[in-house]
Amino acid sequence: MRFFVTEDRICGDLIALEPTDAQHISRVLRMQPGEEITVCCGNGQAYLCALEQVGKTEVTARILSQETYNNEPTAFVTVYAGLSKGDRFDYLIQKCVECGVSHIVPFTSKHCVVRLEGKDYEKKQQRYARIALEASKQCQRSRVVTVGEIVPFEKALQAAAQADCRLFLYEKEQQKSLSAVLKSAQGNEYSVVTGPEGGFSEKEAQLAQEAGLSCVSIGPRILRCETAPVAALCAIMYETGNFDIGE
Repeated sequence: MRFFVTEDRICGDLIALEPTDAQHISRVLRMQPGEEITVCCGNGQAYLCALEQVGKTEVTARILSQETYNNEPTAFVTVYAGLSKGDRFDYLIQKCVECGVSHIVPFTSKHCVVRLEGKDYEKKQQRYARIALEASKQCQRSRVVTVGEIVPFEKALQAAAQADCRLFLYEKEQQKSLSAVLKSAQGNEYSVVTGPEGGFSEKEAQLAQEAGLSCVSIGPRILRCETAPVAALCAIMYETGNFDIGE
């Protein structure tokens, strides 16, 4: 069982688990003192621990041993994804985390069906963070993948333009392929901008190009909005050697 904490929750050989994890350990898993868990804090260290005290809202664990543990990709990929309805965005987050994404930024654009305000906005942000956390635990990431605030399309473009390799997945692109761009890419920071159910307008594609992004095709088939970023992410991981088995 794997959990994440920030470094400030480690004091000597004791670790105080996050309150939500404490509740999960005590009320759902019903774990007892002495049982072992693994705790990561995002600094490349993994701690094998034995539960020391188990309360309803507070759980502490004693460090038994530690090792350097870093299975994070060498490519830092941020996926900028247009908001989609239903559980599609949940799926997008989960699968991108499993495939090696480093950060996810939701955005609103012309063809987005979903519009969030007030409490709905806050609930979605909390939900997205929770899904990313659980996926990070499940696939044994060394760090928790973060989900940024929901931003307008133009702001997403500005941020995406700062990466070494800037990809704009556009279903109407006929000249430039994702694979061709990746083969000539330099640097280890990638941005992938992918649209909602309705895709991008021609004006949005033009704005992306003006911002310095490469409009690319990911093949002759039309992929769902939750599938396209996963496919692009897998291509990046393959091209950068992050699907290889370490020796």
